[in-house]
Amino acid sequence: MKYPASSAFILLGCLFLTSVLSAQQNRFRPAKKQSSSEQSFSVGLAPFSLLLPSGKVNLHGEWAYAPDKSLSLIVAVPRPTTVPGLVANNIDLSDNGEIVQNKFSSFGAILEQRFYLGQNAPRGFYLAPYARYNRFSVTRSVETDFETKITGAVGGFGLGVAAGVQFRIGDFLTLDATIAGVDLKWMRGTLKYSTDNPENDLAAFRDEVQETVGDIPIIGSKLSAQIDGNAVKVHTPGLLMPGYRFNLTVNYLF
Repeated sequence: MKYPASSAFILLGCLFLTSVLSAQQNRFRPAKKQSSSEQSFSVGLAPFSLLLPSGKVNLHGEWAYAPDKSLSLIVAVPRPTTVPGLVANNIDLSDNGEIVQNKFSSFGAILEQRFYLGQNAPRGFYLAPYARYNRFSVTRSVETDFETKITGAVGGFGLGVAAGVQFRIGDFLTLDATIAGVDLKWMRGTLKYSTDNPENDLAAFRDEVQETVGDIPIIGSKLSAQIDGNAVKVHTPGLLMPGYRFNLTVNYLF
């Protein structure tokens, strides 16, 4: 003898029990992590570059292309400021005179491959090998009985490694600190000295420039002043120089 009604009630009871258990299981299941495709781009600004006389404004962009990896680019946009005292003291031909023109600027770019120690890029601790380019330019005129103008630029490439951390300070904001970055840079450049003295003796002027640049620490003995038309040029040799960097940016995520 069959019992279709009782079988139907048993089947309905099993379905109800299954749905209740499934709902309870979903209720206590941990929430999924944010998808790596969400908020994977950011742009930012280094606030201290606006306050310090560094001759640049640092802008930052980052693309988190994997949960634990990103590409980061820092671009130093030139911002004219005064020539640092240490540089001016080493290139001026005289300690006396009126400064007529005094400009210093810096351009640079740093490309990093970041490896985040967690799975939440672009947030958390990271290690980052990087390549960098820097160029520093100087324009300085000093007037005594006549005006002497100095123009020049030094630039080069480097490779290094950095360690840092990035963390949230709002729903769409992060603070990114490069705690330590060390690198080796290959640098070289040229300084050009010219004067409006109508009685200028180029040979004597060259000797004066040579004496001045010869006192520059470390590289002075390797510098050679040469007459170039109505001016004197000094080419710096290519040098490997160690470098250290710290950077702090505020970024907007989108």
